[in-house]
Amino acid sequence: MKFSIVLATLVGATAIVSSANAADMARKVPYAAPVVETRAYDWSGFYAGAILQYGFGDDRVGMGGGVSAGTLHPKGFGGGLTAGYNYQAGNFVAGLEADVALSAMRDSIDSAVFGGTRAETKMPWLVTVRPRVGYAFDRALIFATAGLAVGGLDTDITANAPAGVLHKSTTRAGLAAGAGVEYAVTDKISLKAEYMYVNLKSDRYDFGPYTTKVTGESHNGRVGLNYRF
Repeated sequence: MKFSIVLATLVGATAIVSSANAADMARKVPYAAPVVETRAYDWSGFYAGAILQYGFGDDRVGMGGGVSAGTLHPKGFGGGLTAGYNYQAGNFVAGLEADVALSAMRDSIDSAVFGGTRAETKMPWLVTVRPRVGYAFDRALIFATAGLAVGGLDTDITANAPAGVLHKSTTRAGLAAGAGVEYAVTDKISLKAEYMYVNLKSDRYDFGPYTTKVTGESHNGRVGLNYRF
């Protein structure tokens, strides 16, 4: 009988200790939250979109012999379409971009030289094809770009004494270079802002007794929206 009582006591004590240890272990085991994997944004692939721009430039109207009729300051808004492709490796992004834009950049001046001289310039359209390289901070991309620019340049100059008339509508090639930032608002849509410098080839023209050099230089601020395929 005494042995049974002692055995029962030992079993009961063992059960109490085991229960206490189990409860203590349950309190010490921390809750492991499920791991959620996050992926960095991938800029690779084709895209297309639209751009809105504002441009301005300077063009001195020389008439020969060191005489000038003044300086034209063409400026105006424009807009167009763009398309390109990006490839991303790590944080580095490289690609090729092309765009075509129509522009309202223009200016005209009237001068008293040579019995009254009127000059006018227009930059009605521009096409660029440019490699683009950048560094991605997830959904934000900082980039630089440089490449080919082809644009239209219309020039009209009329002098009265002696008489001379110049009317030229030309297509010229040159350089486009700039930099900007782009941000992916969603997985498909991104917004960008960039600066673009354009320098089209200069030409010299003779009209009547006059000689003038026409330049196609402009500074352009652009904003755009792209859709990624």
